[in-house]
Amino acid sequence: MIIEHLLKNISLVATATATIGIFANSASALTLNSSSGTWSNTVGGSGIVTQTVAGENQVRWGTPLTNDGKSGLGFTGVGTTTFNPGDTFLLGTLRHFNNALFAGTAASQTKLNVNLNFSSPLTTEAFGFDLGIDETLNVGLASNCPYTSTTPCSDKISFPNAFPGNTFNLDGTDYTLELLGFSNTLGGNLVQDFISQEGGTNSTYLYGKLTSVTPISVPEPSSAVAVLALGALGAGQAIKRKKVIA
Repeated sequence: MIIEHLLKNISLVATATATIGIFANSASALTLNSSSGTWSNTVGGSGIVTQTVAGENQVRWGTPLTNDGKSGLGFTGVGTTTFNPGDTFLLGTLRHFNNALFAGTAASQTKLNVNLNFSSPLTTEAFGFDLGIDETLNVGLASNCPYTSTTPCSDKISFPNAFPGNTFNLDGTDYTLELLGFSNTLGGNLVQDFISQEGGTNSTYLYGKLTSVTPISVPEPSSAVAVLALGALGAGQAIKRKKVIA
C-alpha cells in the first residue's frame, strides 16, 4: 500500500514537472517584429550627415576626393523572426561606403543604436554600440596595407565592446543584447572585424544574441522528484512505526 502510494506521488510530480517544462519553453520564445538602427555620437570627421535612403539609416562623413561622395555606414534591419534567449539571430545588414577622402576628414568612431521591436512580448528595446572606424591611407602597395586588400588600402570596422550598458527584464530575468560578430554570408562564420575593400560599397551581416544577466536558479526536475520520493518514504516509515507500536 505504501509503495503504491509512493509511486502514485512520483508519477504526479513527473507529470507536473513535464507540464512546467513545456510551459517554460513556450514562454521563453520571443517574436521580433522588426529591427532598425540609428546613428549618433560620431567622433572625428567633417561634414557629418545622418539620413535615411530607401529604408537604410546612414551616417556619412568626410570631404570626397572624387565624385563618389562621402564615406559612411548604413544599417538596414530585419523583419519578423522568432528565437529563444541565447540563440544567435540576425540583427541586420551593415554597409560601408568606402570612398576616397581628403586626409583628416574621416570619422574614427560612431554609435549604432539597435532598436528591437518585439511583438511577443510586446516591447521595444534599444541598445547602443560604439563602432570603431579605421579608414586607412590609400598609398603604397596592397601587400603593405594593414588589412588584406585588393586595392590600397582596405578599412576596418569593429566593435570595441560587445555589450551595451542597459538591460531589460523578461519573466524575472534581466537580458542584454550582445554583439557576436559579422558574416559575409547569411548564417556563415562570424568574425570580429569587418574588412571593407577600398573604392566601393561593401556589405556584411551583423549578428547578436540576448544574453542573461541575472539567470534564475531553477531546481532540476530530477531533484524535485527525489525530494518528494524521500518525503514519501519518510512518511511511509512513520506510518509503519505507528502500526508496530499499536
